[in-house]
Amino acid sequence: MINFFRKIRYNLLGKNKTGKYLKYAFGEIILVVIGILLAIQLNEWRNDIVNTNQKQKVLLALKTDFEENLSRLDTVYYHQEESIMKFMKSRNLIDSINYVTDNTVFKENLGHGGYGYSFSPINGALRSAISSGDIHLINGERLTKLLFSWEDLVIDSYEEVELLRSYGTDPYVRLINSYVQARELGEKSPSRNGSKHLSNFVGLFNDPLFENYNQQMIYYAYIYMEELKVIRINNLEIVELIEQELKK
Repeated sequence: MINFFRKIRYNLLGKNKTGKYLKYAFGEIILVVIGILLAIQLNEWRNDIVNTNQKQKVLLALKTDFEENLSRLDTVYYHQEESIMKFMKSRNLIDSINYVTDNTVFKENLGHGGYGYSFSPINGALRSAISSGDIHLINGERLTKLLFSWEDLVIDSYEEVELLRSYGTDPYVRLINSYVQARELGEKSPSRNGSKHLSNFVGLFNDPLFENYNQQMIYYAYIYMEELKVIRINNLEIVELIEQELKK
């Protein structure tokens, strides 16, 4: 093809047909430009197909992770709700200590570890999308904003979890152990025999420090539950927006 056009140029120049040669040269330039534009358009079309396929993969991976995160959120929220209910029952027992005679009632509100649960989301697909730059394939501005702020939102909630654990795993438990024998708590204890040392449940529930710990645990658990609600709202919106993107 190149030799064909070269022969035409030589023929026109040899016959001193300068005007026709210039027109031909101009037409040849236009053809070259059109060819370049077509090649660019074809390359963009191919890139669009590749990017669309990659975007679908990223969205599906994100959808899987965030659906699992919803399940994890609900589990943590359930345990926190159970925990705060027991702390509130303990507070009610403290207020009505003179009317309680059955130690079983006291036992039911001790030894639970719901306050130790924290929300740990799966962030593999999100981190991969951010590090690879594939997250920019997503067109939705609201969705990308939520995705970029997701981990910070979760990290902000850890402060209340640490406060719950700092109370629940050391001073709170130590105070309980100073009044109650561990054998009498925990249904899965290997030893089914009772302790020869008597527990003092009434003394525990009469201790003002125990009352303070319960109140603090109620407060921090409530704050954490409120933060979990915000996280869940964001998680639900992310899943909904991902589904919308997948349909485009």
